[in-house]
Amino acid sequence: MKLIFVFGLCFFAFGCGSGVGTEGDVVGGPCVGDADCAGGSRCLLGGDFPGGTCSVICASDADCPSATACIDKMGGVCLTLCSFDDDCRRGYECKDESRRGAAGSATVCID
Repeated sequence: MKLIFVFGLCFFAFGCGSGVGTEGDVVGGPCVGDADCAGGSRCLLGGDFPGGTCSVICASDADCPSATACIDKMGGVCLTLCSFDDDCRRGYECKDESRRGAAGSATVCID
């Protein structure tokens, strides 16, 4: 029973198995080119994205997978939501960034 609870928490809170997260091939995982990312995602390189990160182009949160937000960078990109730096890949921090298509900010993994 405990294992089922942990898996459920992982799936709903962190997007495990959904291609989202520190190893996600849709949003959040490392990449060196678009071919490393799945589902129409692209690889964001340089600057705020050391070691590259898979992302989805967006105009608002509605374009992003669960557990991500549309951030006003590079014309709008989905980034993984976080609460603590430990929620992010090595080299990334949990920071407030301006949303695209909505007011305010979201706390996401970025450098």
